[in-house]
Amino acid sequence: MANNAVLSLVNGQFCDLVSASNRGLAYGDGVFETILVRACQPLWLDDHLARLASGAGQLNISCDISQIRRDCSLLLADLNTSAAVLKVVLTRGAVARGYTPYAAESDRILSLSAYTQSCQSWDDGIALGLCQTQLSAQKRLAGIKHLNRLEQVLAAEELHRRGYHEGLMMQDGLIIEGSRSNVFLVLDGKLFTPSLSRCGVDGVMRQHVLARANQLGISINIKEFGVSLLQRADEVFVCNSVFGIWPVSKVECMHKQIGPVSRLFQREFHSYFYV
Repeated sequence: MANNAVLSLVNGQFCDLVSASNRGLAYGDGVFETILVRACQPLWLDDHLARLASGAGQLNISCDISQIRRDCSLLLADLNTSAAVLKVVLTRGAVARGYTPYAAESDRILSLSAYTQSCQSWDDGIALGLCQTQLSAQKRLAGIKHLNRLEQVLAAEELHRRGYHEGLMMQDGLIIEGSRSNVFLVLDGKLFTPSLSRCGVDGVMRQHVLARANQLGISINIKEFGVSLLQRADEVFVCNSVFGIWPVSKVECMHKQIGPVSRLFQREFHSYFYV
């Protein structure tokens, strides 16, 4: 697979076309997962597919995980690169025009893209911006990785223009997540991460960090907080299931230490992301 190549599968067939009436295209009516592939193996595939099925269930979209597993195997069969990114999209499919979500056979859209891993941000940390683009509160969608990503698109454009690797997104003064990651703070050896009861994505990597923190006996606090706790935090790191864990060295003009807790979690997960 060339660096810019994308291999696509639509409903089990090698193809890169979907119907113009597909509700994912028309309304963002669907869910998706983005999965790191190393040595032809998708990382935490079971967890990603479980979250996909859960999100689809909350939106009442039909979801056949066995079909999606077969699609994944077919797409990965001839992969010859050391790393790639697998994207799995499930939409309500193509039905009559209008918002009403009539029952329909879902569409499965899978794509495989080449990916180059780099340790620089993992080793050296990143600077975070505070996004001016705000998240909207919608409890019925909270935690789900749904296809409505325009807020993240606007945030990504803003961050690119300002020269930041990543940025924190807020809702009504509360820190929720990064534009493509979940966020953790460390204060007095305790771990803090935002509640996602209003909005935001409950990331697979977030789930693994919380589970590992529990195993390590680290105090976990899932709660609502704003910039004041961020200012007091001893350490900050962001995570997702493609790049792993990036420690934060700076948030806007606030300098942060890359401390022992961030490095501890990096050691715990290093082998999942790098040789």
